[in-house]
Amino acid sequence: MERIGTLLVAPSTERKAEPGRFGAALKTAAGEVATGIAGSVALAAPFLPGGAVLAGALRTATRPALGPGVGGGAAGGGDIVEATRALQQEAQSSNLQYLQLQEAMQKESREFTSLSNVMKVKHDSAKAAINNIH
Repeated sequence: MERIGTLLVAPSTERKAEPGRFGAALKTAAGEVATGIAGSVALAAPFLPGGAVLAGALRTATRPALGPGVGGGAAGGGDIVEATRALQQEAQSSNLQYLQLQEAMQKESREFTSLSNVMKVKHDSAKAAINNIH
């Protein structure tokens, strides 16, 4: 039998695991939820007292941290006003599109009703003519 040579034992080190996909997915999902909530509040901001301030605070909280002088500080107030204006313009645009859709649907409904009435009169006239033959 051969003798086993000297056994060397390395000192133990702390194992550093790479972040798993699950952790990354949770982090991404949490960020998306926060962004969604901030977006919802931003949409409701024009209708709530103090809503613009709340929307700005949530937007700032969900935004990645920026270094000093890179979009933080006193310039944040202007961002809220601009964001509110942009949301109001988007809401007006959506309302206009919805109004146009309603008008188109009403026009189609009137056309259908008119055509339906004409066909009913034709049918009733033909039926009356057939009944008068006897």
